[in-house]
Amino acid sequence: MPSIDEMTKDERKLFDKIVEEQTELSNVTEKEIFKKELTNFFDKESDTYNDLSAAQEELVEEINDSTLLENENLAFAKEVFASSFGVKEVEAAKKKKSSGIKVGVSVRFAGAVFNAVIGFAVGGGVGVIQSFIIKKGKAEAKRIFTKTVSSRLKAWGAKKLAVSIGVAVAIALNYLDIGT
Repeated sequence: MPSIDEMTKDERKLFDKIVEEQTELSNVTEKEIFKKELTNFFDKESDTYNDLSAAQEELVEEINDSTLLENENLAFAKEVFASSFGVKEVEAAKKKKSSGIKVGVSVRFAGAVFNAVIGFAVGGGVGVIQSFIIKKGKAEAKRIFTKTVSSRLKAWGAKKLAVSIGVAVAIALNYLDIGT
């Protein structure tokens, strides 16, 4: 996937549509911050380019700063952060690592990143991904999605996680039961 500055106008329009869609699907309270960090993840001029750990840390910082400015009550800020990003203790998460990616990488953000990569590869958002799966069949879609996500994970330094991505894709396809 090219950096956003290397995209054609049509690719950038598609990318922006996917980012907007993923931001809405994430159900986070700080949508603009989520959208900005998701975009930065694909911008080679950004400090968080293709780095899930750095992107998560930046997201944590931004959301905490934003929440703390609006409300000085730290307990409330932690609760908002936890409900928005599915992470209970940021400090504990920063200390733990799994396959090169910090445990603190929220499911929502990582999912949005993977959906953006897959969506860009097939030329659209969730609807296009579903159509692609119906057209190609689950087995072929699984192969393509596994290859796409696995190569990205390897590029991001998460080789051990990349090995297990096929199982995750299969579970996701079965869970969604797309095409029925």
